[in-house]
Amino acid sequence: MTIRRILKYPEDETKLRRKSAEIKKLDAETKSLIADLKDTLATQSGAGLAAVQIGVLKRVALVTFGQDKGEMEPPLAIINPVIVQRGPLDKGFDGCLSIPGLVTWDTLRPTWLVFTARDEHWRKIKMRVEGIDAIVVDHEVDHLNGVLFLDKLDKGGKLYIPQTDENGEEKLVEVGTILPKIKAYL
Repeated sequence: MTIRRILKYPEDETKLRRKSAEIKKLDAETKSLIADLKDTLATQSGAGLAAVQIGVLKRVALVTFGQDKGEMEPPLAIINPVIVQRGPLDKGFDGCLSIPGLVTWDTLRPTWLVFTARDEHWRKIKMRVEGIDAIVVDHEVDHLNGVLFLDKLDKGGKLYIPQTDENGEEKLVEVGTILPKIKAYL
């Protein structure tokens, strides 16, 4: 079991913004990478993790489906994912393991999408996903292209951080809409 360090924004921004390379074949190195991604994601509360987030520039990510139904499925490895069709864009929830503690409901993501990929056994996959599942796939494919959820904020989008109030309850507090404020927080 290998739990890898997740790169963080802004200190690792240069690495997170690099585009990942296509995987040509399923080999021992890719299988080991997928195992490391699974081990690492299992220690987190996120629904996805891209290889670039652990410092590996290969087009592989994990996505966990089922949040809309309240029945989380085991993570699915997607190798060389390509979004082939997108539904209309809508604002929705987004957060990132590489930008911990910062969330929004104002990123523009497709309400549904169709993607192709290969799974961890090198079988071809073609899936149509909706709602949060579509957001997760779009988010992870963005990571493989060096795009962060901050780049997808709707104009005037709001960002929030969790804070504990005087009663010990966690509440989300708006941090603003301007990137310099975000960088100051991080």
